[in-house]
Amino acid sequence: MKECVFCKIINGDLPGYKIYEDEHTLAFLDIGNDVDGHTIVIPKKHVTNILDCDDETLGYVMNAIKFISNHYTVHCGYSGVNLLNASGTSAQQSVSHFHFHIIPRKKDDGIDAWPDFKGGKFSLEDMHHVLKIQ
Repeated sequence: MKECVFCKIINGDLPGYKIYEDEHTLAFLDIGNDVDGHTIVIPKKHVTNILDCDDETLGYVMNAIKFISNHYTVHCGYSGVNLLNASGTSAQQSVSHFHFHIIPRKKDDGIDAWPDFKGGKFSLEDMHHVLKIQ
């Protein structure tokens, strides 16, 4: 996609600190530099989000995420990772190219990667009735 910032990184039109690349995926450091090692993993095929991602592309992305996460924990001194994804504008997706964030973690690193949810409006029974796949 011509105007997509991530496609521009894939095509070399914009620079990126590449961490990993294969035939189907690319991983690079997030330019926000908000957390050391904050990595973005994307498919090279333009897909808007997980809701329109085909199974094969999703598999490539997840395999890359696992490979990179293992590298961070085995070779780079991290002991865990957070994986974050937003799919759709209502979920606060800011770039319209399917991507996951890998946040490498160390014990007692002071990072709070979980949102402060205020509690559901409906009972678990009601939500179970609405969401259960028949």
